[in-house]
Amino acid sequence: MAEREFSSFRILHPDPFGFLQSQNLSPDLLCSVEFFSQAEAVCFQKTILNISYLRHVRLEGAKPFRVKWSVSWPQAFLMNKSLSSLPKISKQIEDGLKGYNHHGFWTLRLKNNRNLSWSRKTIVMGILNITPDSFSDAGLYLEPRKAVERALKLQEEGADWIDMGGESTRPGAPSVSAAEEKKRIIPVIKVCAKILKIPISVDTYKAEVARAAVGEGAQMVNDVSAMTLDSKMGKTVSTLKVPIVLMHMKGKPKTMQKNPMYRDAVGEILSYFRGRLDYARQCGIHEDRLLIDPGFGFGKTDQHNLALLRGMWEFKVLGKPIVSGMSRKGMLGRLLGGLLPEERVEATAAAVTASVLKGADFVRVHDVQSMARVVKIADAIRYGG
Repeated sequence: MAEREFSSFRILHPDPFGFLQSQNLSPDLLCSVEFFSQAEAVCFQKTILNISYLRHVRLEGAKPFRVKWSVSWPQAFLMNKSLSSLPKISKQIEDGLKGYNHHGFWTLRLKNNRNLSWSRKTIVMGILNITPDSFSDAGLYLEPRKAVERALKLQEEGADWIDMGGESTRPGAPSVSAAEEKKRIIPVIKVCAKILKIPISVDTYKAEVARAAVGEGAQMVNDVSAMTLDSKMGKTVSTLKVPIVLMHMKGKPKTMQKNPMYRDAVGEILSYFRGRLDYARQCGIHEDRLLIDPGFGFGKTDQHNLALLRGMWEFKVLGKPIVSGMSRKGMLGRLLGGLLPEERVEATAAAVTASVLKGADFVRVHDVQSMARVVKIADAIRYGG
């Protein structure tokens, strides 16, 4: 699938986690809409030049063509009416301003229409890899009894959620069959759903596995392909009535790290999410069941990952909880001169802190006890104690 859709609204400045700390500051927003077509960009520029309260309107770039403007915060909310002749863009701007101004109050609609609500807190999602070949903890929890013990340990250490997967999606990883994936995870989910006090998600891109896991008690699906690798996933999740994490991945796990290229990683991935969220809605998945994950390390260089981390706040315009998965990632080891996964705890702590302060609502981690403490301090900084 193309990384970009037809048009994509962005707020380029300021970072909301800077100015929202001051009650008296009312800054101008620097906004843009990006287009593939120069003719459409020129047409949009002519339209907004007639809106008197917009300033510094200009057209920049080439594929994408970017129309930029500045507007005061109060007047920004008038734009949806001024652009009523362009309903798609108007809707993106209206929703984007609401998402940008969102302060960490969320409700996820789970199975049987039960709600999970939280506010001013980052959810700590513990990773449980029930695989022989994951990059960090390969084979440690492949035996069901050990996996259940690990799940209980993660809960005890402070996990708010546990994400279980039966197939490694590390760079270069081979795929496994749905039957093998189910063989690894279903016995564990079946037991854990009965004894854990926290919810479980299943890390899979296969609809068959998602259906079986939810049937045994999983409360959410975490799809690294954002429903692109299995055409049945959208309708399956809609029927199951559970939330889904839509993650960006460029290519497939086996090939995704072979020279990934972007002109603008944040902008391209933001536009990609608009398309996947639209697709999810078309499948009948409720708005309160959609989350996004930029996919650190999934078809990105270290520089792409750092750009995404610095610019994570831009994804707030989508109005969905943001999941960040930086735990023990290869980039962290390379930045520290080649440390092994188990030696990357301090680096993970720095990345988790940055994620929280840049807008993450979930952090997906291996070292739950230490990262739960990190998150508590980062939340205090972000939300004011």
